[in-house]
Amino acid sequence: MMCGQKCDIRKTIVGTLLFVSRVCACGESFTWGSQPLTGSIPTGNLILAAAILISGSSINQSLTMFQHANISCFSERTYHNIQQHYLVPAVERVWRAHQNAIFDVIRQQNVAVVVGGDARCCSPGHTAKYGSYSLMDLELRQILDVQLVQSNEVKSSYWMEMEGLTRCLKRVEEEGVVISDLVTDRHPQIKAYMKKERSDINHWFDVWHMAKGVFKKLEAIGKKKKYKQVGDWSRSVSNHLYWCAASSEGDGDLVSEKWLSILNHITNVHEGHGKRFPKCLHGDLEDRDWIKKGSLAFQEMEKVVNGRFLVQDIKKLSPAEQTSALAAYHNVLCHFAPKALHFFYGAMKARIYIAALHFNENSSRDQAVNKNGQLIYSVSYPKGRNGAGIPKEVKVKQTYNYAMVLMQEVIKVRLEFGSYSESRKSREAAMVNCPAPIASSYQHVPKSELVERHICRFNKKMLVYLQ
Repeated sequence: MMCGQKCDIRKTIVGTLLFVSRVCACGESFTWGSQPLTGSIPTGNLILAAAILISGSSINQSLTMFQHANISCFSERTYHNIQQHYLVPAVERVWRAHQNAIFDVIRQQNVAVVVGGDARCCSPGHTAKYGSYSLMDLELRQILDVQLVQSNEVKSSYWMEMEGLTRCLKRVEEEGVVISDLVTDRHPQIKAYMKKERSDINHWFDVWHMAKGVFKKLEAIGKKKKYKQVGDWSRSVSNHLYWCAASSEGDGDLVSEKWLSILNHITNVHEGHGKRFPKCLHGDLEDRDWIKKGSLAFQEMEKVVNGRFLVQDIKKLSPAEQTSALAAYHNVLCHFAPKALHFFYGAMKARIYIAALHFNENSSRDQAVNKNGQLIYSVSYPKGRNGAGIPKEVKVKQTYNYAMVLMQEVIKVRLEFGSYSESRKSREAAMVNCPAPIASSYQHVPKSELVERHICRFNKKMLVYLQ
């Protein structure tokens, strides 16, 4: 029953939560909240923070978007607190469970696996802070393990790829998975390590990496007018490298002979290549712009084809499995952890795990079909093909089932640890293995002293002159 007296109404906003309290002059009070609480944290704050991380969004861009739309949201500091104490632990738990499920499948098959490995740095060049290394089962097209290496854990950024590989191999083999073959790029340290320390694993080189290097060299040479023929042949020579690997079944000497036969082929000579590969296998060819043997263009082509390291490594080209799927995973990783943004160690690791979960769920999608049952293709015009159209398969839409699993785990972690301090205590053991921040290795100078010592590039006299 309403008393009709004046009420005092107060509004309180806590991130995404709105509290409205009413106190009547007669002493009656009422409080309403726009959403439930999970412990003492508004559930909307927890879910929204999780959604930002799981979707690969940037906290700064997300908060700016809410600000432009005049939508109330939590602060950046609150987001980082939720991320550190609840989101990162939840992501780690889900990834470990997913990883163990993959290992169970491989162990049940009871066969040695062929894996591919590749690294990805958080920024271009040799000044990267983080380097992540990924190990993929090339037959299942599933990421088996990802390892994050911080540059102060090794001698320099250059050593992060080597460290990442050894950690991945150790983690996978600890689970009872036997690795028969490893396909990587031609990283010098990895080549030496696999030859000396892991001779029990067949080490192969990825064709795509090698063919890309050959193509770029020939394209660069062909930009000069007198070497135009070299550029015209660059795509054919690159494709020839793929054929050499695919048609030789891992026979290194045969791969080498087939590769060197290209120097005869471009001069319109198709016989007398070698003992293992005496003549070309193609039929009659239409006339084309053959390169004259001994010409300047031929000499430049010969330098690339007979490159010392290329001829040495070409015998170990992978005959079947390649790391193209790993390149696709790195594209996914660039969405969840863009190179233009910096992330703290825990957040970086969580984003790498989420990228792996997303890729593993969607790596084997079927090609989409239209209402008539016909396969759907799109056409792209890449700059590297000089505008030539390339058909690409259109896959069915991606799924995000892992997101719901992560959301549920976030709620579980929050209910398990009712406060930041409880979560921090539970993670003390895990934090021991985390590397110290890079800034901790430098001497810290008080801000006031730095400001006093700061010298602007434009001195006072120059500023007066400009005025």
